[in-house]
Amino acid sequence: MKRIHIISIGNYTMCHLAIALHKKEYIVSGSDVEIPEPQRTLLAQHNLLPEKLEWNADTIKKGIDTVISAPHIDKTNSELAKAYECGLLVMSFPEFIYHETKEKVRFVVSGSKGKSSILSMMIYALNKNKISFDYAALGEIKGVESSVNLKFNSRIALLEGDEFHTSAVETKPLHRFYHPQIVLLTNLIWEQCDEFTSFDDYLTSFKKLVEGIDRDGKYIYFEGDEPLQNLTSKLREDITSMPYKSHDIETMDGVAALKTRFGNFAVNIQDEYFLQNLNGARIACRQLGLQDKDFYAAISEYSFLN
Repeated sequence: MKRIHIISIGNYTMCHLAIALHKKEYIVSGSDVEIPEPQRTLLAQHNLLPEKLEWNADTIKKGIDTVISAPHIDKTNSELAKAYECGLLVMSFPEFIYHETKEKVRFVVSGSKGKSSILSMMIYALNKNKISFDYAALGEIKGVESSVNLKFNSRIALLEGDEFHTSAVETKPLHRFYHPQIVLLTNLIWEQCDEFTSFDDYLTSFKKLVEGIDRDGKYIYFEGDEPLQNLTSKLREDITSMPYKSHDIETMDGVAALKTRFGNFAVNIQDEYFLQNLNGARIACRQLGLQDKDFYAAISEYSFLN
């Protein structure tokens, strides 16, 4: 049975990872100096709340299989330093998720906006059709209680990517750890920051993600974003590109409906990106074995959720 120690278990993502691993029957321990709500309550419910709020290097011992460090933890942390000193396997969140899903079909959604929305739609549609899968998001996902879910028997992993540095000790972008078979990019909206001082720097992060798609993989992208369209000219020959646009609708008596070859499906359009994200999610789900008709039936229900 695997023993996992999480440094900064009170971090939102680390908390949900800890619970997911606990449900997978791993032996999980963790530490932190401050744990806010609702993470404190969640960890307590699963008997994962540390006895003391402190960093304690003595908790890092031989016998721990993996130490997972939260993004903000740097090498000055006493527990992380002890883990390196003991020669333990230290991983960031995306490194560990890849390790747990490397035998599965890994789908990564990335881009500037819409990632969590697409992931939420896919999770709902796949669950509705009883297709088993793992998922790992970086924040709250509409319709599910946890941002991380890992299983032994699933064949699919839905992963939310991010173009920024993975952690305080790892400058590689998070999404490049996942080595996906399928990538969906939503859009590129650059804002100058320390990591990306130009749009070209920003674009490079996504270009390398696409270049890293596994052999015979798929690149799904919003065709209204010209830089994403331009990436298709640089694809390897074994990668299939799949553009998408906003889904067509028809409005009658003030009710919007998706126009499909299976008939119309009523939807509640929630924001300006909704029809873009919906169509991207549909194409992605099709690559994972979900037929369009079943997706439409599920997404119609999803759109009316609170």
